[in-house]
Amino acid sequence: MLRLARELGFDGYESLREQFRVWLNTGDQAPWSKRAGDVRKHAAEYEVVDSLMQQETLNIASLASADVYKTLLEAAARIRAARHIYIIGLRSLYPVAFYLSYGFRMFMSNVTLINGIGGTFADELRTIESSDLLIAFSYEPYSRDTISSVEFAIRRGAGLIAITDSIVSSISKEGQSTIVVSNETPSLFHSILPALAIAESLIALLLVGGQEETMAELKRSEEQLDAFGVYMR
Repeated sequence: MLRLARELGFDGYESLREQFRVWLNTGDQAPWSKRAGDVRKHAAEYEVVDSLMQQETLNIASLASADVYKTLLEAAARIRAARHIYIIGLRSLYPVAFYLSYGFRMFMSNVTLINGIGGTFADELRTIESSDLLIAFSYEPYSRDTISSVEFAIRRGAGLIAITDSIVSSISKEGQSTIVVSNETPSLFHSILPALAIAESLIALLLVGGQEETMAELKRSEEQLDAFGVYMR
């Protein structure tokens, strides 16, 4: 691809890919009002639910592939090797980022969820460096703040794991890990279930491959939660 890009007069692969990214992003982006109108076209409520459940089943099933499994294993290895893990997912994908951060923090102490509380969005990435890793969730239309975070992390030499909807996504970067998920849905927002399944898988892989310190950290988390009486026993 690099040789092809240069033969076509581009500086490199990234500049070639940018042309296709722009072309894809200028298509019909199905604004919310149009998507809502499509949902309302169903003749009966059960049709909406049936269609949604069938599509979600297809979305999840598409993750059961050798390529996704290989990328997940590579991503888990990079997470274990990183000094610090930063996680970002904004707007409709914030619940997925929160879930991954919550799961990791049960047995890992080097995790930061980027959420920009009090307008401190830029501050939370201030200390990211080359030995760190950013895990980013984003679908089209891609959040500007997520894109900015990814580009800043790359400039600082940090690693990237992008969970997104296309190989030419605005947060997919050459030489980094990209996990593409199907997010089709007949509902208003793109499905977050496949991205959530990836988050669950990463948590499970980190537990399976963890050392004794992992279980010790998990035990400390349980004791701390019990001390606050968080759950009824």
